[in-house]
Amino acid sequence: MIWTYCEQWNNLTETPMESLTPEQARARHVSGQLYTAVASPDEHSAPVLRVEIRLETGYASVIFMDEHGRDSLDYTFTLTNGSLFLETATSYDYGDSEERGGYADAERMESYEFTTDGIMRRTVEVDGEESRESRNGIDVTSNWESVPDFGVYDALIRRERA
Repeated sequence: MIWTYCEQWNNLTETPMESLTPEQARARHVSGQLYTAVASPDEHSAPVLRVEIRLETGYASVIFMDEHGRDSLDYTFTLTNGSLFLETATSYDYGDSEERGGYADAERMESYEFTTDGIMRRTVEVDGEESRESRNGIDVTSNWESVPDFGVYDALIRRERA
């Protein structure tokens, strides 16, 4: 993976907002300020995911992108007792649409919210209709990740989280 850094990612233009050098991004990581790490398979490919980190507020997010530059899966973590806890996982389905980036509206969104004590709430939204369910006693062991060192995101960006 080739990593580039910016303050934030603009979904509409599919470009970085305020590009950062690796040194600037590292300084933001150390100080806890917001920065975004954007991953591409190689120098000539479109980004496939981005990692947003703002440790001063206990926030980290991994957003996987599809071939049209749209968010397809978003894992949001919160800092709890010195580790990151996967609090929300949201997937987006755009159907047959080929609209680009932030201009596309998902036909279906499915989100899972987790608590550290094993409660999971699932919400499915299709064409404005929403259904919800809740379960207790869920094993959330795999929801925990160590806070990554700067540039070492392999554990955080695991797509499969059983």
